[in-house]
Amino acid sequence: MYVLDYQKQIALIKEMVQLRKNDEKWEAYYHHPSTNEMWKSFFPKANGKKRGPKVMRKEPVPNELEKRINLCLKDGCREDATGLSIELSTEPDKWEQIFKIVDENYRKYDLAQIKTFFNNLGVYDFEGLFDELEYELDQFGLDENEMKKLIWKARKIKAKKMILFW
Repeated sequence: MYVLDYQKQIALIKEMVQLRKNDEKWEAYYHHPSTNEMWKSFFPKANGKKRGPKVMRKEPVPNELEKRINLCLKDGCREDATGLSIELSTEPDKWEQIFKIVDENYRKYDLAQIKTFFNNLGVYDFEGLFDELEYELDQFGLDENEMKKLIWKARKIKAKKMILFW
């Protein structure tokens, strides 16, 4: 679903036809003629000054957050866990919901996928992430105590999965 490797992205783009491009949002949409798939190329962390990592993913994605998370954490592909977490790192207002979904479904997910997902979501280094994105904690109704609780939840979910794994 996600492609993060730059060389793979270039090779894939060469096979596709660009449909539209939005320079303000740093995104482009493509059609792959041989597979008939739609793709989106974008920079989720772009803020006008910096672009951050480039992400490519198939379109459309499920509208429901739980379906997207399940799709990316069940498949065993690290790029999917990383791509989704980079994309969701820019939406701290959804983090509480994300943690609830992962906690309810962790038994279905691969431990490595969970670790990759949380490491790239930005919760562990929320201060650095918020500086990079030029966000303020209070603009999302969050404070340092709530962020510490989210960090604790991430560690708890990983620990539960490791215990279940043995």
